[in-house]
Amino acid sequence: MILFAYNFHHQKTQDFLFYCQHYGYEVSAVVAANFRDLGFPKKRIRSSLRTIGLIHPEELCRRMNINYLVMDHDSSDLSSVLKEMKPDLGLVAGARILSSEIIDCFSKGIVNFHPGLIPEARGLDTPQWCIYEDIPLGVTSHFIDSKVDAGLIIEKQELPEYPDDTLVDVTVRLYQGQLDMFKSTMDKAFECELSSLEPLPDKSKAPYSLFPVSLEDELEAKLIKRFPETLSSSS
Repeated sequence: MILFAYNFHHQKTQDFLFYCQHYGYEVSAVVAANFRDLGFPKKRIRSSLRTIGLIHPEELCRRMNINYLVMDHDSSDLSSVLKEMKPDLGLVAGARILSSEIIDCFSKGIVNFHPGLIPEARGLDTPQWCIYEDIPLGVTSHFIDSKVDAGLIIEKQELPEYPDDTLVDVTVRLYQGQLDMFKSTMDKAFECELSSLEPLPDKSKAPYSLFPVSLEDELEAKLIKRFPETLSSSS
């Protein structure tokens, strides 16, 4: 199995490496992309934890005897490497949109965990959009294709909500929901026939783009309405 990851301290990369080791899924190589400033605007309402104490994925791979390749995920060099390796399964811990050329290098496919119910909540900033558009919270695992958060659905799981939730709580729970599904999803990914999986409907809702800063006042009001016991100052 090939793990797509980032070449910097990254929670999901670290956790997926630990989970693969714990559950006995052999990782042949980690393909780690360098940091790229995408120029996203600063948001007033914070949605994520400020993490500390993470271990760099290169150090983890050295300890776990996993090949560590620092390469852009859309590079032609990576395509050549993968064609030589002939991998069966890939797993996304951190990656941007992967091209069909990269996806086609995997005989079984590439698994992704998404913090939203597909197709109801695809794309970026799904915690914010789920609150703004009053969509149930949940996570989805799927085999990717060249479209955004699309492909064959492996598992979907709706998650609980609590009246004192903040946007940070929601975002963290959506992430933990992915970890909760990790073993069952990976077992199915290794064992199932692709023809048994549900494809994304042809006429699906378009993926979300970045949540605009201009809508944050409305988002805050919707947070208070949906979670009436939370503090209004989640920023």
